[in-house]
Amino acid sequence: MLNLTALNTFHEVARNGGIAGAASQLNVTDGAIRYQIRRLEEDLGELLIVRSKRTLTLTSAGLSLFERLNHAFQDMERACQSLTSTSGMDGELNIACAPAFAGSRLPSVIKAYCQQYPLMTVRVFPVGMADDSMDVVISYGERPMPGMREAILRDEMYFPVCRPELKYEWNINSPDDLVHCIALHADQGADWMRLLSMASPKTLQFAQQIYFPNAGVSLQAARRGCGVAVGTSILCADDLRSGTLVKLLDIEVPAPNPYFVIQPGQSEKESAERFVETLWAEVEKA
Repeated sequence: MLNLTALNTFHEVARNGGIAGAASQLNVTDGAIRYQIRRLEEDLGELLIVRSKRTLTLTSAGLSLFERLNHAFQDMERACQSLTSTSGMDGELNIACAPAFAGSRLPSVIKAYCQQYPLMTVRVFPVGMADDSMDVVISYGERPMPGMREAILRDEMYFPVCRPELKYEWNINSPDDLVHCIALHADQGADWMRLLSMASPKTLQFAQQIYFPNAGVSLQAARRGCGVAVGTSILCADDLRSGTLVKLLDIEVPAPNPYFVIQPGQSEKESAERFVETLWAEVEKA
């Protein structure tokens, strides 16, 4: 029977890129690492590592073993996590989500949820596929669905945003300075019109205009420094915290619609309930 210590030692050597890294990770000497590797190679009758003073190179047998061990140790870790998680929930959670939310806040919500419930599998679908087969629907604006329960995710506020360097490059200090900017639209221009009507009584123009299919894409373009977009209090919370985007000017208006969280169907599913709790907690960080 193969020695688990030797297998773990080999896995750490491959994962850390060398004997020194594995020795540090396992808190043992380099000699102890070499001994375990030799012992494993003898038991398997295969060379696993090409000996070199400069770099670590796995043989084909070593690479194959490392890939299999990687999967095995991950399965073991998930199994142990499930014993200490607050729930042994497993199965699948199906989420239909509005594109802008899916491209901004949803990943951090899913990360927090999966860390708490490591046995769950999450599948995300476009909001256009929302029906009663979904466990949770996140919709911008109301989406009538039989048997739904819904909750408003805090009223959104609209405001202009861009990369920090663009604010200074274009010297934006007043609404009139937007004439030097490239406007990034998430629709046919209604969002910008709503903002600009609050900023100035006169008609304001942009140097150039680019139209995208939704707010998720326009905000991604803003993150890449393509121009100035209409940001929102929910969608841009992480960007504003990290400094990826900054607010421009002291203008904001309420969004025309709130976000709704919908749980289709009559029965309450525990995994969906826990996801909604996680969603609320993450959004409230904004």
